[in-house]
Amino acid sequence: MRIETARLVLRDYCPEDMEIYYQMRSDPAVWRDSTEQPVGHWGQAAKALGDILYAQLSTGTGYRAVCLRGGPMIGEAGILRLAHAHNRCRVGCNLLPEYWNQGYGTEIFRLLLRLAFPVLQLERAEAAALADNIGACRALEKAGFQREGLLRNRHRQGGRYRDLCVYGITSRDYAASTPRWGE
Repeated sequence: MRIETARLVLRDYCPEDMEIYYQMRSDPAVWRDSTEQPVGHWGQAAKALGDILYAQLSTGTGYRAVCLRGGPMIGEAGILRLAHAHNRCRVGCNLLPEYWNQGYGTEIFRLLLRLAFPVLQLERAEAAALADNIGACRALEKAGFQREGLLRNRHRQGGRYRDLCVYGITSRDYAASTPRWGE
C-alpha cells in the first residue's frame, strides 16, 4: 500500500527500514506520552518489525512507515485494528521528536480517515491519546475526531496514573467536514 499527501508518503514497511525503526522504537521521548514502552535492544525492535510485516501481509492492518515525500522515514501510522463485524477501525501514529509540532500528526490522521471512509467504507474510526499528550489530542481534534470520553487513571507509568482520552469520528461526521470540489 502507498498513499501520498502533499508532504508525506504512507507505505508498507520493508526490512530496510530497520535502522530508523529501531531509532524510533528505542527513543524514550517518542514513548513518554504513549501507552507503549520503548524497546531495550535491537532484537526487540526486530521482532516488533517482523510482527508488523506479518500483519501487513496477513490482515492488511498495522503500522506503516511514514516518510517525507522524497525523504526519510519520520514515523509510523496506520489502521491498527479493523472490526469488520462493527464496521469500525482504530488508528494511531508515532513520530520521531524532530518532526513534532509541524502539523504532520493532523495530516497523518486526515490521511488515515481518507483510507477508513472513502476507501474501506467504514462507519466509524477511533483513536486514543493520553490526556496530557496535548499535541496528540490537538492533532486528532484538528483532523476531525471528537473527544468522546475520558478514562481516568487508565494507564500506569513510572508509578503514576494517567488519564486516557478516547476519540471517535463517524462517516457522517467525516462527510460533513470534508470539502467538496466546486463549492
